[in-house]
Amino acid sequence: MPLIQVTSNLTLTDAEKSNCLQTLSKAVSELLGKSEDLVMTSWTAAKMTMAGTESATIFVDFRSIRLPEDAPQSLTPELCERIRLTTEIQADRIFINYHNLAPAQWGWNGKTFG
Repeated sequence: MPLIQVTSNLTLTDAEKSNCLQTLSKAVSELLGKSEDLVMTSWTAAKMTMAGTESATIFVDFRSIRLPEDAPQSLTPELCERIRLTTEIQADRIFINYHNLAPAQWGWNGKTFG
């Protein structure tokens, strides 16, 4: 049920993108104590700027249900570090947006969670 959508202007091979996404999936599973069976990740390539330049950057859209209020404070440094290790993009070129959705607004397997 956590969804991590990565959008970036960084040119990577499919294998490098997969490595980053798998690393983020494992991190979220570990940090939130949720089964990785319910974690989804995606990568979208896009034309992007940040701070007025087209230097490599990443935007992460993070969605989940029942996201603890303090989760963004603990997730942000961990996700930034794991992105840096797999892509070499520094934390000051990474934005993360968190969305805590109501269980009734999240569907899977023909039903909602709430």
